[in-house]
Amino acid sequence: MVFYRGITTNAPSGGVNLEKLEFNLDNFEVKLKPLLTGICGTDRGIVNGALPFAYNPDGYSRLVIGHESLCVVEDARDNDFGIRNGDYVVPMVRRPGKCINCLAGRSDNCSDGDKHEAGITGLHGFMREEFGDSAQYLVKVPDPSIGDVAVLTEPLKNVCKAFEMFDVVSRKSIYTDEAGSYHKKKSLIVGTGSEAFLYALKSMDYGFGTYVTNRHDLDETKNELMGRTGINFYNYNKEDPLKGGGLDLVIDTSGDPGTIFRFMRRMNQNGILILFGTNGKAQAAQVDGMDIDYIIERNITILGSVDGSRIHYEKAIQDITRWKHQYHGALETMITEKVTPEHTEIFTKKPSDEIKTVIDWS
Repeated sequence: MVFYRGITTNAPSGGVNLEKLEFNLDNFEVKLKPLLTGICGTDRGIVNGALPFAYNPDGYSRLVIGHESLCVVEDARDNDFGIRNGDYVVPMVRRPGKCINCLAGRSDNCSDGDKHEAGITGLHGFMREEFGDSAQYLVKVPDPSIGDVAVLTEPLKNVCKAFEMFDVVSRKSIYTDEAGSYHKKKSLIVGTGSEAFLYALKSMDYGFGTYVTNRHDLDETKNELMGRTGINFYNYNKEDPLKGGGLDLVIDTSGDPGTIFRFMRRMNQNGILILFGTNGKAQAAQVDGMDIDYIIERNITILGSVDGSRIHYEKAIQDITRWKHQYHGALETMITEKVTPEHTEIFTKKPSDEIKTVIDWS
């Protein structure tokens, strides 16, 4: 047994501490050292006791949090996945149960809920100095020169999964324009967090006329990111360039029902609404018969998307590698702050200009 520092909570009641933890790493194929771990809304929700579905691992009175991580392999036994000492890897969050989807490598589509999520549900996460894992749950970063932005792999894999679902659902009709492309189509991403920016970049890859909106102005950092990537932003409390409607794809990262239906009512025939954001404390919004009629008569598809599988992690790494060069360093501006593990107040005091804060374990 050895002791490593880790950032913990008592799920689901909350709280946050940096403490020494006793772990046995002898039984794992791979020993990992985290370099960076990202902080997201889920981490803050668990720490603040706002996510009742989070729980500690069996036999433990606390949970090591953290599910976004970039690690270096310190020691790897022989394995079938090509993981070797010195590799840079991203550990996968979900670990499979025994349903047919989990057994087929698609625990993101778990059909009975009998799975675990590192740092969230019954499995220790990645915010610790060292940990052990199985090679099958590690995704190699082929080009380590992409550097710190590889820590965005985990949130971006959610985007890749959502667009996989879009690819399937959009085939219900002739969704493209007369040129067989999306260039005359409009997409709207609701929210301005890190996931919203990643969704916008992916939408632009597809060729959509892409807009991001929120109910407040952007700070200087986010404005710079918008300008350097060419993303269109507007504050819907001040202006509304899309007032006439004509939306083909709406992606919500806010989890606010009122905002979702506000923009759903502007969607075109055969439109697709992707729900990604979660906010259990959001106020209720009235839905009437006219809303239901709108959805039905326009053949609108509403789908929820969560997590991703290995293929989505791999696609995310490919996208990050390409975007790093395509946008000439703009992607790096998404990492707005690096803090040390001792800086645990970051979980309860979100910086006003934050896009993505990461913990530096190096």
